[in-house]
Amino acid sequence: MNTDVSTAGPGTPPPAAVTTFWAVVSSAALHSMSAVVGAMPLAPDVARRLLLADRAGEFCDILDESRGHLDGLGELTEVEPLIGGIATYVPSRNWLQVLLRDHLMVGLCADFISLVEPQLGPELKPSSGSFGPWLGLGTGVRVRWDEEMTAELSVPSDHSSDSAFARKLVGEVLSVAQRLAAVHQDLCSVLTGAGDGELDDLSEINEVMAEVLSRHDRRVADLGLEP
Repeated sequence: MNTDVSTAGPGTPPPAAVTTFWAVVSSAALHSMSAVVGAMPLAPDVARRLLLADRAGEFCDILDESRGHLDGLGELTEVEPLIGGIATYVPSRNWLQVLLRDHLMVGLCADFISLVEPQLGPELKPSSGSFGPWLGLGTGVRVRWDEEMTAELSVPSDHSSDSAFARKLVGEVLSVAQRLAAVHQDLCSVLTGAGDGELDDLSEINEVMAEVLSRHDRRVADLGLEP
């Protein structure tokens, strides 16, 4: 485990908060990879299945590193079912929704990280020092993925069900985030940099999530879907 301090000194996040953070990252990577691999039957051809395989490989890289911050699988017990429920409640039902899911999830994660990253110390960052590679920003896989999604969206069709999918997805993601924040107040405090008490910390994280939702709505509208 990379974080071996037993007590938190000034400017040092509590060990429990660090553990929860990496448990969330590991669970998110695990279930994102599962969603991508499980979408193989929806891919229309071999080229698209290979695209899914390449994306799954990126999640494997995240999982390999994030698990190194945990002492054991028991640390995933609480957060893993909660995060896994997102795919259960909001399954992808067609190829476009497979593409949308990952595109929108990356956007949500990137926006959230951009808002809280100023508060994150080295204990809460990848070994590279940047979350960019983990989010796939600028990678060949990300470019190919988004090109495929744009091509699918350009096909004349009724995308009302896809708009509903995007709304339901963000609603479930934010619901899970709020539940995690309510239970793990120490992590909430670290992410916001507030540290003024439970209610203040929750207020701060709710403001962050409101901004994430606003950016998500603009992203969905830019895709030609209804927020």
